Amino acid sequence: MNHKPTREELEHQITELRHQNELLRLLPAVNLKEQINAIEFLVAGSAYAPTILNNMGDSVFVKDEQSRLLFVNDAFCQMFNLPREEIIGKTLAEDVPANERESFLKIDKEVLFDGLENINEETLTVRDGETLTISTRKSRFIDTSGKRFLVGVIRDITKRKRAEQALRESEKRYRELNATKDKLFSIIAHDLRGPFNNIVSLAGLLLDAVKVPDVESSQQYVGMIHSTAQHTLVLLDNLLNWAKSQTGQIEYKSEKICVSAIIQEIVDLSQTSAQTKNISLEHTASAEIEICSDEKMLKTILRNLISNAIKFTRKGGRVCVSVKSNQNQIEITVSDNGIGINEQTRKKIFGISSNISSPGTANEKGSGFGLVLCKEFVDKLGGTIGVNSIEGKGSDFTFTLPVKAEG
Repeated sequence: MNHKPTREELEHQITELRHQNELLRLLPAVNLKEQINAIEFLVAGSAYAPTILNNMGDSVFVKDEQSRLLFVNDAFCQMFNLPREEIIGKTLAEDVPANERESFLKIDKEVLFDGLENINEETLTVRDGETLTISTRKSRFIDTSGKRFLVGVIRDITKRKRAEQALRESEKRYRELNATKDKLFSIIAHDLRGPFNNIVSLAGLLLDAVKVPDVESSQQYVGMIHSTAQHTLVLLDNLLNWAKSQTGQIEYKSEKICVSAIIQEIVDLSQTSAQTKNISLEHTASAEIEICSDEKMLKTILRNLISNAIKFTRKGGRVCVSVKSNQNQIEITVSDNGIGINEQTRKKIFGISSNISSPGTANEKGSGFGLVLCKEFVDKLGGTIGVNSIEGKGSDFTFTLPVKAEG
């Protein structure tokens, strides 16, 4: 005959169910300590313990005094991709590398016998090869008979750690962008404004010379206006290209181009600036080399490197452009016998935040921005760029490009 529960028994069951519902609310809490407290209560003898623990999102395990697993919930089995029947009664030390096994069991003993709570974060690879970052909290529980149990909760914090890393990277990127913005404003405020003021002043002098008329002075002023305007146009072009590059408006266009022809074109366009300082600008002839790359970007790189070489070479000096190739890439070098670069400057010469701007040998002004743009474009073309220099003897700027377009 079935036993009919008394009113007192029913009230007790209702009270316990209410308490279990409260535990269900508590178990997903952010605080792992609260979860440990709740689990200890369940381990103490609640008939609903397995059901409640299996409904948790975090992994739960209970060990005996020999570190053998007495209970694991469903989340534990899913996290480590381990069937429950394979791990109950085992210590899991078998799955730990031999050199870490003693340390693994030592922590359990400290928790079980010394009552030391253990909190740990680690990265591990589970059976399916997935890498997880987990936070584990272990605590001791002693039942009414004096038997010790180790109760633990494991929380998968992989997403949180990735979010923190993404935040750090975003913060770093923000600082870089802020440095870029400050640099650009500095260039716009100083390096563009200065040349335009010079042009206005020279134009005023030219107007006065025309009124006299003074042909010799007029020619001199016209030449200075032309040189200043040319320099300002290059700087403005660099600024626009950089801005487009940072906002993704410059698209990489792969096309077959003849490298020697491109070099010769830029050398010819730069001859006027070289002749002004009586500098010999040469292109070492080489066999026709064809690559698949972006012609406009290559021209911008060459124009800036040659312009820089002329700027920092003394009157009567020499600038040479050479190219060599192997099966996979080409190497273009712009060499000069100018004033050279010291080691401290070489280390940061391609950085936007370094704010390096030095006057040329004829006191030419500059922003240091051209080399930043060169680095940006060489990277986009899949190459590398570097400099070798001896102070007082000259510099070699070398960049490489792949023969075939990547992808």
